[in-house]
Amino acid sequence: MPGFEAAQEGSLEARTIAAHRAYVTALVAWERTVHQATCPVCRSQHLSNEQQQRLCDAAETEKERCRAAFRKLCDELGFVPTGHGIGLPTEGHSCCQAGSAS
Repeated sequence: MPGFEAAQEGSLEARTIAAHRAYVTALVAWERTVHQATCPVCRSQHLSNEQQQRLCDAAETEKERCRAAFRKLCDELGFVPTGHGIGLPTEGHSCCQAGSAS
């Protein structure tokens, strides 16, 4: 995430906000990975169960790494910054939505 590296040199609050963005991004990536591994419509037939599990595990590890970094910075800062345009995307799983809309 480009803003994350640049913010590492910024204020504690800027670093915390960048870490929050990185955590939300990792959370969404993890949710998509799990969905793609378990959804009968989205699941790749080219990957084995073990490969799917490794992808899920790697995404969860990254999510947890980002969560821990964000929480540590919040602890240092003394509060959780709010606002700043950080939030989950409104998009869903397009394949599943397309299938249910038909």
